[in-house]
Amino acid sequence: MSAIAVLQRGVEVDTRPDESKPGYSGRHAPPVSDRYRRCTIVRVEGELDAAIFSEFSDALDKAVTSSSRAVVVDFRQTRFLSISSALALAAAKDTAAAHGVELRVVAARREVERVLDVTGVRPLFCYFASIQDALEA
Repeated sequence: MSAIAVLQRGVEVDTRPDESKPGYSGRHAPPVSDRYRRCTIVRVEGELDAAIFSEFSDALDKAVTSSSRAVVVDFRQTRFLSISSALALAAAKDTAAAHGVELRVVAARREVERVLDVTGVRPLFCYFASIQDALEA
């Protein structure tokens, strides 16, 4: 059985005003919404084959065109990755870049890494050992 989940996560950032900067008056606090930079995690569990390719492609497209600053694709629990899915990932990277979103990949299984390598997709992405590393990058 395969599943795809799209998760939103806020990463808190330091938005305190820099009092050392010229022109600091202390009067304007940053809006609360600036305190969090949203990241979207697309988690794929099981086999990413033709049966769920369209669901994966839709989830990926929705994630990279959202208002997130980064999208992390989590393949840690993925047992199989089709070549068409790997190629869709490469295309999504271009779409993400056009929207100012960074697309990141976390993959741990040798089977998935092999498909990413064979299709030439792996060099397009930095390696992250964990979701936390990918979120904090």
